[in-house]
Formats: sequence, C-alpha cells, structure tokens
Amino acid sequence: MTKDVLIKVSGVQFDVQDEPIELMVPGNYYMKNDKHYVLFEEQPEDNGPVTKNIVKFDETFFEMTKKGGNTSYLRFDKDKKNSTVYQTPAGPIQVDVLTHEFSVKEEEEQIAVKVKYALDINYQFVSECEVDFKVQAR
Repeated sequence: MTKDVLIKVSGVQFDVQDEPIELMVPGNYYMKNDKHYVLFEEQPEDNGPVTKNIVKFDETFFEMTKKGGNTSYLRFDKDKKNSTVYQTPAGPIQVDVLTHEFSVKEEEEQIAVKVKYALDINYQFVSECEVDFKVQAR
C-alpha cells in the first residue's frame, strides 16, 4: 500500500436514517508495529474548523480519533462494549458501542474494514449501525 491514499467512509444508522452518509477524501497511510494508521482531514460544509482524523486498526480492533471542529473517540472490538463520553455544547453525553461484526480485508492496493454495532446514547439504545471504511492507493 502506498503512503498517499484515498479514503472512503460510509455509515448508516438503521431506523434513524437508512441513507448512508459518505465521505471521500485524500489521506496518508502507514503501518507501525503491525497496526494500520490512516490520517485525513475533514472540512465541514459551513467552512468551520477542520477536523483531523486518526484511524488505527488491525485484525482485532478499529478506533477513530477526531480532533478539531469535532472532537471524539470511538473504539470497536468484536463482541465487546466500549464507552466514551462526548463533550457537547449541551453538556457531556455517554456513548456506548457494542460491536456485533468486525472484518478487515487486505488486498495489495486496498484495505476494507466493516463494522456493525449497536449505538447507545446516555444508556438508551438508539439504533443498529454499520460503517464501511476503505483505503485505496492513489
């Protein structure tokens, strides 16, 4: 895999919004200590502050850290519930994800990660969700 990559992220919250939200941006890829790292930036439509993303994963976990305009952290481990607290203008919210399915498919010029999980906010079930994360050489 090359350093310069194209990242495609597609996510769906079933029963909330069945249409996927998609993002396609350039970024950088590298591997360190048998872990994949993907770095990219998001520019909001309203020209607000840029959000810097760091995605780290291997065959056992997938985590995404966002810093900037939107700051957050999510980690997915198969058959495990992970919790985090988001600071919002309205105050902190508890976010829990229970990962049902997790897969990583590596090819020479592309890596695809699929995560299916249940989303709880403030200890209340919100929806089943799915994220497809693809990294391909440019």
